[in-house]
Amino acid sequence: MMRPLLRNGFAVAVAALAGCASPSTRGVGEYLDERSGSTLVVVATPLVFARERTDVAAFARDYATLVAVEANNAGKYAEYLLLFRWSTVDKRMSPLPDPQAGELLIQAEGREIDLKALASAPVDLSRRRQLHAPETAEVVVHAYAVDMATLIFIATSRTLAVRLPQETLTSPFSLWEDGRASLAKFAKRATGS
Repeated sequence: MMRPLLRNGFAVAVAALAGCASPSTRGVGEYLDERSGSTLVVVATPLVFARERTDVAAFARDYATLVAVEANNAGKYAEYLLLFRWSTVDKRMSPLPDPQAGELLIQAEGREIDLKALASAPVDLSRRRQLHAPETAEVVVHAYAVDMATLIFIATSRTLAVRLPQETLTSPFSLWEDGRASLAKFAKRATGS
């Protein structure tokens, strides 16, 4: 009995946020992942977080791009967040983190969502453009299993930051490019509300 009420509350929050989207915000992308046979729905605009690195160069930054993906494999749905960790800092000054260091902490509304990386990405990463992967060659990629309630919570949060606690530098990444309205549309489409 509580579940429909909770779901309706999320639907209202998603609808409210989606209504605030700018006219330029597109819907979602959809394509067939030939490796897995799944149909993938990808958020149109990712969340991009940045951390200033003035300790090594002016205007240098580390970035963390989060991309929401829903995989539909013969009617079995699963949601994921892809993390693309990249930087404008010269790798001789500050190398990218160890690819095994994949813990992700999302800080939203005073809560902390602690996500552990999957052993491998559940989608074919060769479709870089559809997955909003940065164009730089030096990228560390991680994937995280999430649920739609978590994605809705992120989309409707007023404050967002991320931390990668296994990196040498553990200071937070601040929201740089705001994809929350797009994430709300993604969630609205997925929940059918």
